[in-house]
Amino acid sequence: MSFSLRKQHIVCFSTADWDTLLPTNKHHLMRRLAAKNNRVLFIETLGTRAPQLSSGTDLARIGKRLQRGFAGPRKREKRLWSISPIVRPKWSTRAQIALNRRAFQVQCGRTLARFPKPIAWVYSPYAAYLLDTIEPSLIVYHMVDDLAAVPGADASAIREAETLMLSRADVVICTERSLHDRARRVAPAAHFMPNVADYDHFSTPGNGEGDTQFARLRALPKPRVLFSGNLAPHKLDFGLIHRMAEERADWQFVLVGPLWEGADSSAVVAPLQQAANIHFIGHVDYERLPPFLHEADVLVIPYVRNEATRAVSPLKLFEYLATGRPVVSSPLQSVQPYHTAVRIADSAEDWMREIEAALGDSHALETQRRALARRHTWEKRIGAIEKALGEAWHR
Repeated sequence: MSFSLRKQHIVCFSTADWDTLLPTNKHHLMRRLAAKNNRVLFIETLGTRAPQLSSGTDLARIGKRLQRGFAGPRKREKRLWSISPIVRPKWSTRAQIALNRRAFQVQCGRTLARFPKPIAWVYSPYAAYLLDTIEPSLIVYHMVDDLAAVPGADASAIREAETLMLSRADVVICTERSLHDRARRVAPAAHFMPNVADYDHFSTPGNGEGDTQFARLRALPKPRVLFSGNLAPHKLDFGLIHRMAEERADWQFVLVGPLWEGADSSAVVAPLQQAANIHFIGHVDYERLPPFLHEADVLVIPYVRNEATRAVSPLKLFEYLATGRPVVSSPLQSVQPYHTAVRIADSAEDWMREIEAALGDSHALETQRRALARRHTWEKRIGAIEKALGEAWHR
């Protein structure tokens, strides 16, 4: 009997909430799996970092989590539900793990009974302590970030849970090479599958008419250098952007996205907000995003180089490429293989030189970028994942 990634029960242990502002790998994948006639239960984050009680944003998240936790499962889309177990974001001792296990069983047990013998699709390594409560038919560990490098995370507890998760998984999928190399020390058969994009969504500009944020972007003079994503100080190089804006006053630097909720970014962001040619557009919903990208002259991924970015596989890479617009990126390991379609820059001087060159790119390069994006879609990725799961199913 052949394996099919259809008509399955799937329980996804996420590292994010369903209604997070920026959809991630897990959101895109679970939504598509639900559309393929699978029943999906999306378990919202078990806690990657401890909340900061001094942060108004974190306090608001705690309040929302308590509200959702007491509300029980919530239907999000056809064949897709979410549930928000109230657990402590501490998993480093046996007592903490036992307490969280009990809380999880009490809050989620009745809902989980409606998903018998599911495929456990794990993003949070802490799920390793909960798997036996759901009796999975297959365990998939999908490594998309180095969670131990997230500011505020308990790196030791995450590494211990990660090792346990790797030893228990039937299928391990890694989106970035250094994650893959680490995973193979415990799970030699781990698969390397980078993040991809919805080509159809981003390849056409769509219609931004009537959108006040889009109107603000279109009113800016050219050239426009645009970044889209989470404005996180541990990832985005605000200092680089500020320096380029100072030296190239004729360029408009556009930042589309929310400030990262995990820290107070005001001190880092303040100098940029005072610059006349740096523009904070704010968060733009995923559905509305394509026309913003198409209005850019150059799309950029100006990430700092640290432990948090060493293992990233930016979803925005192929979203950018699908537009055909020129792309300039920091020398991320996940981007380097595509250097023929993406300009790579390190120092501020490199960045300004590459952006200048990108502004004169030919139409042939636009065609090349689109062709590359067309080869990296969610449809192709799900096909590769289904094959990997089928091989594990028949072992």
